[in-house]
Amino acid sequence: MSAPDRLSPFGPEARPGRHGAAGGSPVLMTERRVDIVQVMASRDAEAAGGVRDATGLALPGPRKAEIAGDAMAVWIQPSGWLVIRPRGEEGALAKKLGGNEAMAVVDQSHGRCVLRLSGAHAGGVLAKGSRVDLHPRVFPPGSAATTSIDHLTVTIVKVDAVPSFDLILPSSFAEAFLDWLRTSATEFGYEIRPST
Repeated sequence: MSAPDRLSPFGPEARPGRHGAAGGSPVLMTERRVDIVQVMASRDAEAAGGVRDATGLALPGPRKAEIAGDAMAVWIQPSGWLVIRPRGEEGALAKKLGGNEAMAVVDQSHGRCVLRLSGAHAGGVLAKGSRVDLHPRVFPPGSAATTSIDHLTVTIVKVDAVPSFDLILPSSFAEAFLDWLRTSATEFGYEIRPST
């Protein structure tokens, strides 16, 4: 028997559609349906080898993310990373990464969620609530930072130069965060897209 599909933590307001100011280039919002595992290393080099063998991802250094297609590893603290891949079988990513004595693995797939924000005005929307300088000169693709946005702890990963940002946050606050994001994006117009 397979597990039922998880409900979106972003709630009913995450219905696809165009909102806010008309015309121009809207900010695009897309929930990424992913598995998230937190890795805490006791021996960084051995943990990095274990993650690479299991996923093909390198563990990045401070304030960086290793991005490979739809998967990524994100530095969140010394000897701590999030490993994120497209949703698969329940618990499979944690199981794949487990069993390595050099690291502790905690499945965060239900505890955290990811929203991709993209478009020409995406950085401007985030600047309304974040103190992180998102200018391309100082925050190029592959950069990551954890900050407070609207009283919530959010990890921002710059995925590409579009720009696209993956926002990683606690699932229990996803609806409140989306409410802030929608308000902040209204002046530019925004489009909520179907989850991927």
